[in-house]
Amino acid sequence: MGQGNKGWEEEFGYSDAVRAGDLWFLSGQVGLEDDGTVPADPERQYRLAFDTLREVLQRQGCTPADVVELTTFHTDYPQHLSEFLAAKAEFQGDNRPAWTAVGVAALAMVGTLVEIKAVARARD
Repeated sequence: MGQGNKGWEEEFGYSDAVRAGDLWFLSGQVGLEDDGTVPADPERQYRLAFDTLREVLQRQGCTPADVVELTTFHTDYPQHLSEFLAAKAEFQGDNRPAWTAVGVAALAMVGTLVEIKAVARARD
């Protein structure tokens, strides 16, 4: 699995996840290789972004089934939409969270195609 945003919380002054009541608010995640590089292949990048989101969920005691809302920010939207939808379907399984997809001019890291943020139910 890719490194995603690991180590960025301190550097950029944010939290990967913040709990408010019965909900976890997860910061946007991107898909990076273990060495921090951006994969050129859109399908790999999307899968790595969802893998990183899954890791953040797991640290909070949650799974993709607990996600109630997804917001995705895409460069070159809707290019590569079929690849993104396949990765999204693999991540969420039978869960059907509310989803908003937004086309953007650019993301913080050059070459990234998507940033994915989520809201999840707390399990305890």
